[in-house]
Amino acid sequence: MDAAAAARVMRAAAERAMAYPYKVWGFGEDVCLRALLEVGRATGDARPREFVAGLVRPWCEARTAPGSPDPLPYADHVAPGVVVLELYEASGDAVYLEAALRLGELHLSFPAASGVRVHRPDLPGLSDLIWVDCLALDGPFLARLANVTGDGRWRALAIETTLAYAHTLLDEDEGLFRHGYDTRRRERSECCWARGNGWAMHGLLDTIVELPDAHPGRGVLGALLERQLRTVASLQHPSGHWHTVLDDPSTPLESSAAAFYASAALKARRHGLLGSVPGLDAMVEAAVGALLAVVDPAEGRGEPGALPVSHATPVGGRDTYANAPVGVFPWGQGPLLLTLLEVTAAARGRPGGVAA
Repeated sequence: MDAAAAARVMRAAAERAMAYPYKVWGFGEDVCLRALLEVGRATGDARPREFVAGLVRPWCEARTAPGSPDPLPYADHVAPGVVVLELYEASGDAVYLEAALRLGELHLSFPAASGVRVHRPDLPGLSDLIWVDCLALDGPFLARLANVTGDGRWRALAIETTLAYAHTLLDEDEGLFRHGYDTRRRERSECCWARGNGWAMHGLLDTIVELPDAHPGRGVLGALLERQLRTVASLQHPSGHWHTVLDDPSTPLESSAAAFYASAALKARRHGLLGSVPGLDAMVEAAVGALLAVVDPAEGRGEPGALPVSHATPVGGRDTYANAPVGVFPWGQGPLLLTLLEVTAAARGRPGGVAA
C-alpha cells in the first residue's frame, strides 16, 4: 500500500474512532486516545487532539477539584495516564500534571498480594485478580511520569510493576502471556488470549522506550518482547490474522491481534529494539495485508476504516473467547491507527511523517 492510500484509510479509521461513545474509563480507551493524538501530530489536524482533550480534561478537573477523593478511587486504575501526560506536554496546562501525579499516587496505594499489586481490592470476585491489560497501562504511564517530573521513584515503580506482571502472567513454556492471575490461588488463567498478548506486547514496548538508554530494565523487558514476537510469528494463520486463543486453532480469528502485533513490531524495529526475529518481516506484511483487506475501501469489503474485533472480554475459559460478540471498538481502532501510522511513515521514509 502506498502512503497516500494508507493516509486515506487512516482518516476514515480516525473518524470511526471519534464516533465511539466513550466511557470514563475502561482498559480499551487508552490505546485509541493515544493513537488519535499521534494522528493529530502526524497530519497537523487539530481535531483529534481537541476530541481527546474534550474527554480527558473534565476527568482531570474533577479529580483535582477541592474535595475530590484522596486517594483516587480504585476504579481510576484504567485512566489513560500517558494520554494525560501527553496533553500536559502539549499544552503546559497544570491540571493535567496534577491529575497525573494523583494517578501515580493511586498506583503507590495498591496493596500487594503474592508479590504483585492488585488494582480492585474493593470488588468482591475481582479483588484477587490481575489482568494482562494492566501491562499496557501501568508501566508506560509510570515510566513517562518519571521523565516528565524528573522523579526516579516513578521509574522504579514502573519496572517493579511491569516485572511483577510479567512474572505472574508469563507462560514460560510458550513465551506468551495468560489473560489473568489469581493472587490468592496463585494460579494463571487457562488461555493465552490473542488481544491480551497485544496488551502485553505494547506495554513492554512502551515502557522500554521511556527508559534511559543505559537502564538495565531495557534489556530485561526487551528479551521478553523479542521472545513473545518470535512465538506469535510462529502461530500466525495463513490469512495474516491469529486465533483468539493463540494456541487453539479451533477458536475464531481475532482481527485486533494483527493490529496490535503489526504496530508493535514496526515501532520496535523503528526504535532499533529487535535483534533477529525469524519470520518477522513476513509476519508484519501478512498482518498489514489482512487488516487492509477489512478496512480499505479499495478492497470493497466492510465499512471503510472500521475494524470489527471481539467485545470487551473477561478472564475465562476457551468458550469465553470463542463466543465473544464482535463490533467496532476503541481497542481495535487504536492499534489499527498505530499500524497505519507506522506503515505510512515507513512508506514516506521518515519517522512519524504523514501528509494530510
